[in-house]
Amino acid sequence: MSERDWSTRSAWTFLIGEYLAVNAIRDAYMLVEGPDCVHLKTQFVQGNHDWMSTLTSVSGHHRVANTALHPVQMARSREEVILEVLRRIATHPATGGVLMTAMPMAAVTGADYDGMCKVVAGESGKPVVQVPGRSLGGDWLDGYAEALAALARRLDLPAGRADPRKVALVGYLCDRNEGDHRANLRDLRALVSALDLDVCSVWLENQAFADLAAVAEAATIVSLPYGRKAATWVAKRTGARVVECDVPLGPSATERLVRAVASATGRESLAEARIEAELARCVPPLEWVVPFVFQDRVVGFVGDPHLAAGVADVVELLGARLAFAALTGREAHCAAARSVLAGRAAVLENPRAQKLADFLESSVVADPIDLLVTNEAAVNLLPDVARIELGFPSLYRHELYDRPYLGFGGFLALASDMANALRRQDAARGRAAGYRLREGG
Repeated sequence: MSERDWSTRSAWTFLIGEYLAVNAIRDAYMLVEGPDCVHLKTQFVQGNHDWMSTLTSVSGHHRVANTALHPVQMARSREEVILEVLRRIATHPATGGVLMTAMPMAAVTGADYDGMCKVVAGESGKPVVQVPGRSLGGDWLDGYAEALAALARRLDLPAGRADPRKVALVGYLCDRNEGDHRANLRDLRALVSALDLDVCSVWLENQAFADLAAVAEAATIVSLPYGRKAATWVAKRTGARVVECDVPLGPSATERLVRAVASATGRESLAEARIEAELARCVPPLEWVVPFVFQDRVVGFVGDPHLAAGVADVVELLGARLAFAALTGREAHCAAARSVLAGRAAVLENPRAQKLADFLESSVVADPIDLLVTNEAAVNLLPDVARIELGFPSLYRHELYDRPYLGFGGFLALASDMANALRRQDAARGRAAGYRLREGG
């Protein structure tokens, strides 16, 4: 009987997903009912994945607070303590709105968190929204999605504001406030503008809490995978039509998004003209690198399940092949990738760290790869393989200037990164071979 694998999951926790949502609303604050150690989880975001994060501050006025709950307090009434902390957060001049959640040890006691949020919202005049704590059954993708869904259910959205020319993107994963996301959203807005439409709101994009209500102006909501439930709730409340799209990673997914929005709004001819112009811009630079850098290369992927299909499409478009995809999200989030990658690549879902390491080692023995596209989960594995970081979390790759990875422009940036990584590895292997020749001579 094999020994049980007690190593950590390669998917991150529900609470970290909630922190990403707070991090993506610049004046949002969060109260977590739980022990003081929940404060340390902000380090998964600030200073590591996001160099522009403001979740914590040297002033001590952090955007993520906790009640320092201890087990001995759980049998007592805690409502007055929680209300007092919520009031202090909500009435602070810097606070645009508050999210509140609870760790399982606290939620199991049945405290009326929603009622407390409503009391403080009424007193302060600011949104105070409960995010149900589902840490025992959910992962980081669930945490982000549930935060968006709670906002979609509870925010005050003005009625009768929908404009046929306005579009909202709901379910965009703004996992950090660096130049990659600024550039992604700039390019996505430009694609929608080319259809004679206007992106009036993105959930989320480092906007102020008050700006979230602009989503009510959209007659069309583009639902992205990180916020399907939120998009459905907003549409239910505003009457907007919902257009479900994949993450626009690579030309194929980007074309599908543009065509889906155009079809929903009657702008098909504008879509085709824009797509043709974008392809005319991004295909010619690949003329040399496809046959001489990418042809017949083998690639592996470790990371966000919602990026896997796009990575596979990019890899194959460049003339390479995806050998495997290890997906760092719980199985429910892997269904779409599992379906798309069936017959194209070996798939591992929601692995523990030891299982991931074993899978990578056995995979490269059976089918050696030239390049690994990965998040932090495997960035230090397979040291002899070229690699680039993509997705959450990326600890060793940051963008201090506007450089996309989504859309047509992001495809070129991604291809450039992959080509450079492969060429660096080729050079390293060439140097090693040269040393061996000199030593032998």
